[in-house]
Amino acid sequence: MIKKTLLKIISGYYCTKADFLFWLYGPYGVCNVLKVLPYPHIPMILRRYGATIGKKCVIDTGFQVHRPDSVTPFKNLKIGDQVYIGHNILVDLTGEVVIDSQAAIGANCQIWTHTGDYTYDRSDYDEKISPVHIGISSVVYSGSLISCGVNISDFARVGAGSVVLKDVKKYQYVAGVPAKEIRMRPLGENR
Repeated sequence: MIKKTLLKIISGYYCTKADFLFWLYGPYGVCNVLKVLPYPHIPMILRRYGATIGKKCVIDTGFQVHRPDSVTPFKNLKIGDQVYIGHNILVDLTGEVVIDSQAAIGANCQIWTHTGDYTYDRSDYDEKISPVHIGISSVVYSGSLISCGVNISDFARVGAGSVVLKDVKKYQYVAGVPAKEIRMRPLGENR
């Protein structure tokens, strides 16, 4: 009883802090709160500001958001049930990021939904925005970078430290810089 009451008070504190910093600094104020939140409270704040998050998700500390929406900061984030997201993740929400149920993303990964191309003076700035989709029961191991427009299909694996520039097929295991196929996992292998 005391533990539940205490957790409710702490959650209320973080919601109030997020609301105040959103009012004061806009969407990046809420993003700064996310970076330092203890893991049990991160899904609550993400939902409060527009993210769709399923049941029994674990999102570890250090969750960072690049380019949140100015009105509903996390509306482009959609996470299924039982998803694990490790420490110090950077997620670009210029475009939509969908992470399906039972997927896992290791620590220090980056997910990008936009790229820019320009010369030094930026007079010819050209930006490409594409969504990223990570399929059911896929695993992206620590330190990987997922580029804009990439679709990681169901049950796929991305090796640690990889840079994924192209789609990953169902049951495919990729690794490297840039990521290339290592092998196809046997059908039905969920580990």
